[in-house]
Amino acid sequence: MEQNYDRYAIYYAPLENSELDIFGKCWLGWDPYKGSQTNKSDFSKLPDFEKFSKFVVAPKQYGFHGTIKAPFRLKDGFTYNDLENQVGEISKQIHSFYLDQLIIKKLGNFIGLIPTNNLKVNAVSNKFVKELDYLRDELSESEIKKRKPHKLTSNQKQMLFKWGYPYVFNEFKFHLTLTSKLNNVEIDDVFKYLQNILKQVNLNKIIFNNICIFGQKSDEKFYFIKKFNFNNLTH
Repeated sequence: MEQNYDRYAIYYAPLENSELDIFGKCWLGWDPYKGSQTNKSDFSKLPDFEKFSKFVVAPKQYGFHGTIKAPFRLKDGFTYNDLENQVGEISKQIHSFYLDQLIIKKLGNFIGLIPTNNLKVNAVSNKFVKELDYLRDELSESEIKKRKPHKLTSNQKQMLFKWGYPYVFNEFKFHLTLTSKLNNVEIDDVFKYLQNILKQVNLNKIIFNNICIFGQKSDEKFYFIKKFNFNNLTH
């Protein structure tokens, strides 16, 4: 399987065919479960979002998700099976929980959904970042350049070189990306539109009971590979 994918990522993805999943697939125009384009669902009253496609070019390639461990290449000597086994072992140690509420927010020059309380998500991310790092290959020069280290804080730059991604641990802010980078006019207009549309989508008490491995193929898009369930809910 590892021959088909250039990079792997550990993502939170909404339960397949849940309201949030259907919205995300239709909004971004990419279904990572089926590996196909989509702008309209036969199972939803949501409108066709195709006219907004120019605003979602960047997040579309990744699919609708929240990053737990950012994309990485496997280190020489390790295979996809090693990754799958380790993700499975880590997942068994985590208890399911709820995201009390997701809210839409302008995050600098793009728009995303964020949880009102993300402490448990942070702990999940921290665990996967640490315990999968031995499988991660070092960043290439082009990958480092893409992160524009000259624009990062000293702490973010340290995280980039140590963990392969600048936004981990105390820099981590869990979110589900909804747009590419937008200008001031675009972000206001799209934000107002999304605010209205999201009234039709349940954003309360979202269960966080699994994580997924996604893989990136040569077409640059990410595809769902496998889901790993957490333990039962804690009360």
